Amino acid sequence: MPTVTDLQIQKNNKTRANVYIDGEYFCALEMLTVMKLNLKIGQQVTVERLKEAALDSERSVAFDKAANYISRGYKTVKQTRDYLLKRGYDSDVVEYVLTKLQDYRYLDDEAYARMYVEQNVSTKGSRRLKQELIGRGIEANLAESQSREDPERALSNAARLAEKYMRGKPRDLKTLGKLQRYLLSRGYGYDDVNAVVRSYSVEN
Repeated sequence: MPTVTDLQIQKNNKTRANVYIDGEYFCALEMLTVMKLNLKIGQQVTVERLKEAALDSERSVAFDKAANYISRGYKTVKQTRDYLLKRGYDSDVVEYVLTKLQDYRYLDDEAYARMYVEQNVSTKGSRRLKQELIGRGIEANLAESQSREDPERALSNAARLAEKYMRGKPRDLKTLGKLQRYLLSRGYGYDDVNAVVRSYSVEN
């Protein structure tokens, strides 16, 4: 019968251990899983039974870690996947956990995108919001639909940011050029940005 020949705590993650069977690497497990299975060097094991028990335990521990991660601040599916993979969980375990979290509505990319836009729309234009959502793992079409902004509201927000930016500054060409670049960097469209910049260039 196969024998556990070594248990090595990972250097980069002290909560996980590499398990060796008959002198060869077999898998990586949470220390909680190792203790739950009562694995010890020299112990004889049934490989199939070890795989089954380890999988169940890994899923449970990974789910708890992911739920705790999400509880610290709402996350996207991609962010949670990256978190679990970085912690060393196998892709099958990760996808199982992600499916469960979505079933329980702990993960909801559409809700995340909607909330993110609501929190940032007053200081960022639709182009930047879309870009940031995609960077957080939101699918492009969803990012596009959620970041789409009412034209009047977008122009109003751009004007408000410009007013704050221009406070105490001269209204010369150099400053207006900087204002234009600033508003574009915030994700506002060229038409809105140019309209706001022109409003300063014709004043006084």
